Amino acid sequence: MITLYHLEKSRSFRIVWLLEELKLAYGLDYQLISHQRDERTYLAPKSFKNIHPMGKAPILVDDSLPDGEQVLAESALIIEYLLKTYDSEQRFYPTGAKAWRDYTFWLHFAEGSLMPPLVMGLILTKASQKAPLLVRPIARKLKSGIDQMILSNNISSALALVEETLSRSPWFAGDAFTGADVQMYFAIAAARQRVGLAGMSATTAWLERCESRAGFINTVAKVGTVF
Repeated sequence: MITLYHLEKSRSFRIVWLLEELKLAYGLDYQLISHQRDERTYLAPKSFKNIHPMGKAPILVDDSLPDGEQVLAESALIIEYLLKTYDSEQRFYPTGAKAWRDYTFWLHFAEGSLMPPLVMGLILTKASQKAPLLVRPIARKLKSGIDQMILSNNISSALALVEETLSRSPWFAGDAFTGADVQMYFAIAAARQRVGLAGMSATTAWLERCESRAGFINTVAKVGTVF
């Protein structure tokens, strides 16, 4: 039995979605254990560390694996594991050398290139809002400077590459929906919420295709929207 430990409004949305896709395709059964964020810190509950030392969602447990190897963390690894283990017909895994390279690139691009500046921007925003009243203007000016010098350029470059790619093909690894689209969804949805996607018609159309899939709709029904 597969068990997924899910945290509300987090990256583990991706794994619920992929499991729902596999359930529709193959009848894969799994257990979902959902947790709420801490009201004060907005972090995962401390009990997550009893399952995995990092204490972050997603955490997947597959009791078909040998003892001591059953607990998996990190979205990209879990996506790879689920597809290589349970996607027997390669419905969500790329076929062909180029598609595999594209799939692997975007699987890592989501957390390696797009999410870091988005997360840093969010942290700086919250820090400037919570700064003591006397230093708040300085904190806001510092945030603005970092935004202009570093974050905005990095986010813009990343999103430009996303838009260019999706203007050439409907999915990140070519003509077929794959685990790369599942991985990228959280990052693109975060960008949509935090900086907007003005002028990005191909990316917006890709989001609509993702959100119209039966597996995605089932996921929202189970755990709510990602943001």
